[in-house]
Amino acid sequence: MEWFYDLLFKNGVAHAIAILGLTIAVGKLLGRVKIAGISFGVTWILFVGLLLSHWGLRIDSTTLKFMQEFGLILFIFSIGLQVGPGFFSSFKSGGVTLNMLASLVVLLGVGITVILYFTTGLPITTMVGILSGAVTNTPGMGAAQQAYSEMTGNSAPDIAMGYAVAYPLGVVGIILSII
Repeated sequence: MEWFYDLLFKNGVAHAIAILGLTIAVGKLLGRVKIAGISFGVTWILFVGLLLSHWGLRIDSTTLKFMQEFGLILFIFSIGLQVGPGFFSSFKSGGVTLNMLASLVVLLGVGITVILYFTTGLPITTMVGILSGAVTNTPGMGAAQQAYSEMTGNSAPDIAMGYAVAYPLGVVGIILSII
């Protein structure tokens, strides 16, 4: 049984894969649960990750950075495969209007973020994370982390923290607005 304890609580690649696998598996199982016909789907993976992190299950920073980059690449690639084929044909059936509305949402979000930055005094890195989470923009969060890292040579955990705090409310807001 000592190997199982080492797998969960000692750093290493096997530990990282076990923690990530556990997070994904439990998140996917919880994502199947529907309450009043509504399911959070894969969003549960984020919630489970937050919970496991709260309980002290951590991954060493080198492996975590690789997995973040690799996961973001896979995520953006899969979205491109899903949306790409119908992108240009959507312009024939109201796609221009929808793209203009999406641009307006982004501009309003940036405007509100700037106002909140000056009124609350929170660090800009936290505000960028909150903006990305509130509009459920994972690629935006990844781009912000990369840009900050290239500009300063440091990582900014505030971006991911702001994202993680705002993302659940962003998902609930989108579901409620659709209903």
